[in-house]
Amino acid sequence: MINFFRNIRKRLANNNQFGRYFRYAFGEVALIMVGIFMALQLQNWNERRQQEIEFNVILEQVYNAVFYDVEKFESQMGRMNNQIQRLDTIIQFSDSIPKKYLPYALYDTGFDNFKLYQSDVFFYANDLQSDYQNIERNELIKQISGYLSLVRTSGGNVYDINNDMLSNFLISEDLAFPEMNREDLNEGWIFYDSLYYSQARLDQLQKDLRTEKYQAVLKTYRSQKIAYKRGAQAKFNNGTSILNLIKAYNPDVRVIYENVGIIGTALDGYDDVGGRSTPMQRTDAENSIWEVELYLKQGTLKFRCNDSWLRNWGASYSEENYLSGEAMPDGNNIYVEEGTYHVKLDLSNYTYEFTKLNK
Repeated sequence: MINFFRNIRKRLANNNQFGRYFRYAFGEVALIMVGIFMALQLQNWNERRQQEIEFNVILEQVYNAVFYDVEKFESQMGRMNNQIQRLDTIIQFSDSIPKKYLPYALYDTGFDNFKLYQSDVFFYANDLQSDYQNIERNELIKQISGYLSLVRTSGGNVYDINNDMLSNFLISEDLAFPEMNREDLNEGWIFYDSLYYSQARLDQLQKDLRTEKYQAVLKTYRSQKIAYKRGAQAKFNNGTSILNLIKAYNPDVRVIYENVGIIGTALDGYDDVGGRSTPMQRTDAENSIWEVELYLKQGTLKFRCNDSWLRNWGASYSEENYLSGEAMPDGNNIYVEEGTYHVKLDLSNYTYEFTKLNK
């Protein structure tokens, strides 16, 4: 091709057709410049396309992290509701609670399994790159940054007595913190030790709960719980808004669950005794349905991902029939009787079901 153009230039020059030669040379240069421009445009398009692909990969990780945040905040609101209702009962109808359960009812209102929680969004969001030519992307990143400011939390113990007003008060009143199950930490407190609280202490506690001193502490604590629930509601609303914005930017984004398993004393125990998750099979990838058939001992179970408690599901706090119901993030242990079961976990609708088989 180069020799072809050279021959044309040589022929024009030999024939003294310099005007035509210069016009031709100018056209040739212009053609080369257009070619270079188009090549640069193509290169820029490919780079921007690759950047958009990389951005959407990270954005899907952010989406999954926010989705799990929203689950946690919803679960947190449910727990706060239950604790507020329990405080209402203690404040107004403490005589309706059996004396032996009063200490546990009081201390349980302070239990909070969200203090250790730290959103994974912080890990992924820093990799989101802005683009001065993409106003929609920049606005999305700005909204995600605002969300990060809202959900930033400090660490702490799941039940931090030193930072819990009611626990401090009860201990100052010589009401011992409940004994924990030393053999199975997932089972929580020991209720069946009748000697842990003397009958005289239980009788005194029931009387104390009707005094102005106890009523003032309980009512103040109830107000704190309401404020805490409102904070969780604000985070839930903001997280839901972020999910909608991400979905609008990339309609193909989806929630990803991998390596779902089941663990508990009905199998080989929890982590405290070296138990590991028993894998479940993904029978419907599109709807994220996981199933398994297992022989179970009498005991408790929970579902989780990647043999980790970062993402786990249990029974709803208000669930009465533990063999089926809502799969709640960080929910209660699921109680089962001995037998062979078909277990189904639906992570699209967040439900679970244990069907006992005649085997």
